[in-house]
Amino acid sequence: MPLEPGDVAPADADLTRYGVVLDVRPSTIRARSIAGARNVPMDELLADPHSVIPDPATEVLVICDMGMRSKLAARRLTEVGIRADSLSGGIDAWVSAGLPVVTAAGLDPDDLDRYDRHIKLAEFGVAGQQVVGDAAVTVVGAGGLGVPAAQYLAGAGVGRLRIVDDDHIEISNLQRQPAYRTDDVGVRKVTALAARLAELNPVIEIEPRTEKVTGENADRLLVGSDVIVDATDRFDARYAISDAGQRLGIPVVFAAVYRWEGHLAVFEPGGPCYRCIFPDPPVGGAALDCAVTGVLGSVVGTIGTMQASEALRMLVVPDEVDTAGLTLFDARSRSMETVSLRRREGCVGCGTAVPTTR
Repeated sequence: MPLEPGDVAPADADLTRYGVVLDVRPSTIRARSIAGARNVPMDELLADPHSVIPDPATEVLVICDMGMRSKLAARRLTEVGIRADSLSGGIDAWVSAGLPVVTAAGLDPDDLDRYDRHIKLAEFGVAGQQVVGDAAVTVVGAGGLGVPAAQYLAGAGVGRLRIVDDDHIEISNLQRQPAYRTDDVGVRKVTALAARLAELNPVIEIEPRTEKVTGENADRLLVGSDVIVDATDRFDARYAISDAGQRLGIPVVFAAVYRWEGHLAVFEPGGPCYRCIFPDPPVGGAALDCAVTGVLGSVVGTIGTMQASEALRMLVVPDEVDTAGLTLFDARSRSMETVSLRRREGCVGCGTAVPTTR
């Protein structure tokens, strides 16, 4: 494919020709770059090119991830009389061509490849990926919600991923728990899921726990987590998890599904919490689970994936997470809305919460 004027292919880029190599990507996402490249924010360069390149005789090579930002920057420099080329295909093409790069500290080359698409997010970057890699997340429930949540958290590189469930795989699970196979029927869910997650990402620590969460053991099973994902379908487990999160100072990403609908909320220490919404369990402990009411498998996958997104946001950009809202998703009407939550005065769940240490 012919290059546009001002573009230079990686193989043809003679670095000795250029007085300056400008990397116009946000500094947070510069996982790889060309040795000696100068990082200049795009807005700063476009606003005042001559303050960046005071000598118009200087030849400049502009680089970015894929060659789009650099093309715009090189055009702007050319308009003001500075000779500038854009690296065609960006640093991605440079790496693909096998040319030398310098890498950011803290992540090895395999990590840079594996988490490349995260690192390119300005809000995430190298530092965010390091936070995820150092984090511990507990997913309670290895069913319809827990399977997609755990898969995306493992793929994202959560350093220590604990999976808690005491159930066995049944053939009816396969409709909405696609990590499992027909040959897995009868196997412990945590055993099968841990094996799949290890295949997906062998560099993280996966800790399966074959236990049912109760009010008596919740603290022991959840302590040490940075985020808890409540992917259960039992009322008693939801209360136990929410209460433990408040006691331990750990945020809980809660979700539930019903037929075509899904609910999602994040409970921070200090409330509102699960008991603020549902102060008391249903009379007699009755639960309308999917075995009774039915559920669309893809709805469970959608909500479980949203739980993974919320858990990652809690780790990387916690200030952006809505912790006072309950999101309601309806697949039939293709609608989504969020209703406000308020801490209930005198709530026994969050009234004595431990302040979060995040």
